[in-house]
Amino acid sequence: MRCSLLTAGLVLATTSGCGGSDKDSAAPTGRWLMSAQDLGTPLAAGPDADLSAASDLWFVAEQLLPGLIWDDPSVDIPLFTFDTIAMDIGVADSGSCPYEQIDTTSTTWRSDCRSTHGYEWTGRLVRERWEEGSVTYTRWDSDLVIEGDIDDPEFERLSVQGAWVYASGDGGELVTGIQANVAVSLEGYWVRANAADPREAAWRDWAWTGHEELRADGTRIVDGTGRLGAFGTVDITTDSLTVTTACDTSPTGTVTMTGAQTVTLGFHGETDCRRCADLSGDVSGTTEVCGS
Repeated sequence: MRCSLLTAGLVLATTSGCGGSDKDSAAPTGRWLMSAQDLGTPLAAGPDADLSAASDLWFVAEQLLPGLIWDDPSVDIPLFTFDTIAMDIGVADSGSCPYEQIDTTSTTWRSDCRSTHGYEWTGRLVRERWEEGSVTYTRWDSDLVIEGDIDDPEFERLSVQGAWVYASGDGGELVTGIQANVAVSLEGYWVRANAADPREAAWRDWAWTGHEELRADGTRIVDGTGRLGAFGTVDITTDSLTVTTACDTSPTGTVTMTGAQTVTLGFHGETDCRRCADLSGDVSGTTEVCGS
């Protein structure tokens, strides 16, 4: 089953109402249908990952592509980090550390505090919501850092930096859209359950800068750059990906990844619904890559 924190985040947003156009919105650019957002200097840039080891490629896809583990990782991963980990009852003090400020169009979680559980909080997370025609936009901006200052903490350090925007259409060609420029750092969390969990190294420095849109015909267009810790940085593009509820383990379509090499993954989706993809490009020794 794929994971999504997006529904919870958007349900919370509805309590704040809707305002006018956001000050950072601009006309759509290129092939994108959602309004362009100014999200600052790219946090992920310069592809350099070594893609010659086929055994790594499925893991990379899981952490950056929709339709594998996450519905929309560029939104779901930062929301999971905040909603599920940071706001856990053993880390946060509900209503006080962090505390919420709510106005007509936004909610702000402010910190600069120490929770009674021994976690030092600095920074804030801001969520804003507005409408442009038939499209509803939700934007998150974060400079949040949390550090565990106790013996055996749930994590050693958690950081969410940057911004991400989710657009929800209303019956037109654009179903949903995402523009993100966000970096997550999570240390000492995954290793608690499994010392060999590759997410421990990857999420110490996870970032995504790019776009994703779901069109009315079911096609997902993805174009961006992702970083996974020591593994490195990779460009990802696709304009033919589809995700269905008939197969929870794989989308359908081809994806191009570019790092130090360029490879193409061809996902089977509900055709056989295996956690495998056809592999071609600058790699030798195998024509298929599979997840564990």
